[in-house]
Amino acid sequence: MRPASQLGSAIGSYSDYWEVTGGFTARREMPGIEPVLIINLGEPVELVGADRKSMIVRAGEGFVGATHTRSAMSRSSGRQRGIHIHMPLLTMKRLIGVPLNELADHVAPLDAMGEWARSLAHEIVDARTPAERAAIVDRHLVKRFAATAEQEKAVAHAISTLAEKPDVSIEALAHDLGWSPKRLGFRVREATGVGPRLFRRLARFSRLVAKLQQNPAASWAQLALECGWFDQPHMLRDFREFAGVTPREFVARSMPNIGGLIEG
Repeated sequence: MRPASQLGSAIGSYSDYWEVTGGFTARREMPGIEPVLIINLGEPVELVGADRKSMIVRAGEGFVGATHTRSAMSRSSGRQRGIHIHMPLLTMKRLIGVPLNELADHVAPLDAMGEWARSLAHEIVDARTPAERAAIVDRHLVKRFAATAEQEKAVAHAISTLAEKPDVSIEALAHDLGWSPKRLGFRVREATGVGPRLFRRLARFSRLVAKLQQNPAASWAQLALECGWFDQPHMLRDFREFAGVTPREFVARSMPNIGGLIEG
């Protein structure tokens, strides 16, 4: 579902979903640069971040996660229902009000993010329809953004450049912004959770995962070129490091719509 027009590009969309997995209850979630904010509306779900810390999320509770450099895990009864708010990293930082390096590689309860978050989760669990839930999210986010400042345009430019141009020079980007490479690294870590070079690699990996989901039979050599690697062996090393499995295992265990890997 599309968010309210007042939210502009700060929020991508909302997914109001239910799911029955059938033959498995655990999945491996791929690392990447898209943050997660989900409110659970169904049976309890266990989440294990890349830091291997576990938390249980029950109906009426939510969780947030930012950049992960290793895979995370989720376990359920096989039945899930909730609402997922899709947004860029800079929006997540604005919403929760803390540097994202404090959230890197782990998930945190939504109610720890402040009164706005607790109020949102409490109200949304009683809504009866997806349209009612979307309206509630709209109202709470519009109010939250009215009370917070937008991210600096220089930071937004740095993040988008690193995500979209895998061959960009860190030193050249810092120079273009009038910053030192050290300052660029500090600002990028605050905004994304990781340094510029690692963020650039994760963005490249995220593109590869999306392309594999669209076409599992794609040529690996072609994917390496399209996603910004200099050669296929380099791409495969990064893939094994971030995914924790081989490309062949990834394709065999992959769920539709970038839904992670069947774990057991």
